[in-house]
Amino acid sequence: MEQTRRRVLRAIGASGLAVFAGVSGAQQTTTTGGGGGSERAVGIRAIHAIPGGPNVDVFIDGDPVLQDVAFKDVSDYLEVQPGEYTVQVTPTGQGQGTALLEEQVTLEAPLDYTFAAAGTPDNPESFVFEDRNEIPSGNRVSVRAVHLSPDAPAVDIAADGDLLVEGLEFGNASQYVDLPAGSYTIEVRPAGENQAVASTDVTLDGGTVISMFAVGLLQTNNDAEALDLVTAVDSGGEGTTTTQEGTGTETTGAGTTTTQSS
Repeated sequence: MEQTRRRVLRAIGASGLAVFAGVSGAQQTTTTGGGGGSERAVGIRAIHAIPGGPNVDVFIDGDPVLQDVAFKDVSDYLEVQPGEYTVQVTPTGQGQGTALLEEQVTLEAPLDYTFAAAGTPDNPESFVFEDRNEIPSGNRVSVRAVHLSPDAPAVDIAADGDLLVEGLEFGNASQYVDLPAGSYTIEVRPAGENQAVASTDVTLDGGTVISMFAVGLLQTNNDAEALDLVTAVDSGGEGTTTTQEGTGTETTGAGTTTTQSS
């Protein structure tokens, strides 16, 4: 499967955290200035995928845009004009002078983006992925996987036992795969193996674009940091319902609900 990793951003500081995140909801947007011009706005959101990482505040061109962002949060899309932006990330409440990350990010129309903070608190890594904003026709859904678990090997992704993605490595996103709308059991497996290390039951609405993020640690005794599937709506649809079965799963996005079963 061809990977769609776009770019790695440099994290500053040994315990730095790079993130551009907040509370979720894919089709809701917030607009900020900068970049110049009157072109189509670019959408950018983020996921905080550093297990054990601190909560953070985010600044764009010196303006505070997000506060107290926690692990596994996925932000709404933030609308900005195409161009270059300076992004600073700081420990929550400590101000720009304590920036853990300061980076120039170039955003191009008509694309949308996900900024992912991954790795570990001692070795954070940041990635930017291009998101699909074209809604699939008919009663179909477009799905991709993003591997953000720092200690997991390359993985396969299966839906109802059929492989959708093979050999996806850390820091990479798969291509989008079109499926009929409906209910599926999604499994994350070590590449080439049949035993799942995480799974979730999902109901996917037609006319929706979905990203499924594998986050957290494969080897840990801390349930809050364990390998998890976080599902977000990239575009379209009324939402996605995820039922937690045995392994942790969180779902985020416009009109999305999460049901947990014991």
